[in-house]
Amino acid sequence: MSNREAARKRRKKRLMKKRIKATAMLILCILLVVFAAKGLIGLVTGRGVESSQPQSSPDPVVTPGPTPEMPRIPQPNDYTLLVNRENPLGEDYDVQTRNIVNNGVKTDYMFDVRAVEHLEAMLQAAADAGHPVLIRSAHRTISYQKMLYTNKVNEYLNMGYAQQAAETEAAKWVAIPGTSEHNLGLVVDIVNVGYTGQLDQYFEDDPLFNWLVENCADYGFILRYPKTKEAVTGIVYEPWHYRYVGEEVAHYIMDNDITLEEYWEDIKIGKS
Repeated sequence: MSNREAARKRRKKRLMKKRIKATAMLILCILLVVFAAKGLIGLVTGRGVESSQPQSSPDPVVTPGPTPEMPRIPQPNDYTLLVNRENPLGEDYDVQTRNIVNNGVKTDYMFDVRAVEHLEAMLQAAADAGHPVLIRSAHRTISYQKMLYTNKVNEYLNMGYAQQAAETEAAKWVAIPGTSEHNLGLVVDIVNVGYTGQLDQYFEDDPLFNWLVENCADYGFILRYPKTKEAVTGIVYEPWHYRYVGEEVAHYIMDNDITLEEYWEDIKIGKS
């Protein structure tokens, strides 16, 4: 075999190797393109490349429920005046009152003429439900309030309290003159007929108390100094003390288990 022929065969062999190599590269490129395209489709569709591993099911879509509506805050009225140590009545405060008729009987107790019929309706409804009411106190003049407060201070002084301490303790039970709701003419202290003891928290055990808590708002009244609210009102729990504020405000306060002080806070927040 001549050198020329041998060289031609070597070139042919090298050419064949190049063709095989080129073919292999082309096949590899095709495979890469196929897998790349499949991965791109997975990204677009969210399906991805199938795996031998089990696929977890997508989390269920939770549709949020409607946001509960906040109770509407009724606006203040002529009967929602806040009276306490921080909000005393002016010395010129005056109120027109008349005698309360309790279950058909005229009493010596007085109440604001604008609201007395609502009180009388509540007293009559309680009696009709089998819970006749005994009134223990209603409207008080500021001078009478001074007498009550002084008497309470003297009780603590007689027990050995210092003057300042006696006044502080007395104010938990009897409002300082000018800061008593009784001066408004919109408050009544009531217990059941036959109740002969002093006003105390045992009244909450009487069926009349349960009736009042369930029904007083229908007549515009609230339990003014409820249990566990002493830190808010500054007054100890008084299950016998009911304040007229009007039916709409009364329902807002009683239904939400708040006090008149907290109602006014809600009003401030609502207006801000």
